[in-house]
Amino acid sequence: MSKKILLLTVVLLLVTPSVRADDNLCPCIPMSYVWVVTACETWNCAQSAMILANGDPFVMAMPTGSDQHKWVVMRRVAAGSVTVSPDEPFIIDSYETMGEASTQYSAADPHTLPMLVSGHDGKALLVRLRQPQQKRAAAAH
Repeated sequence: MSKKILLLTVVLLLVTPSVRADDNLCPCIPMSYVWVVTACETWNCAQSAMILANGDPFVMAMPTGSDQHKWVVMRRVAAGSVTVSPDEPFIIDSYETMGEASTQYSAADPHTLPMLVSGHDGKALLVRLRQPQQKRAAAAH
């Protein structure tokens, strides 16, 4: 009886394909990235974001012309890893070439305070207010 069990075990081991862990998870899904922007009211807010980035070259802070949101922090993240709040005052668009971005920059409403910058990944980034900034009322003398 034990010879039959041993023989059956050997046959099962030979017939059953061996399963082994594979470090290669292909078919590979290439990782894609998107740029997101966050508004900051103070220099301390923008600088804190830069400190938390710990030298990441894909995080940048830039001043704006807005009275309420004086700084924006732009960062490149893996697509699908973050959601952008619809209340976020600034939006960012990424373009393959500076020519495409400059065309959109030229067409943008100047009251949206458009800013054109080149990212470290070679993308041209256009940052602007979601809604045009209200014009200041002229002061009476």
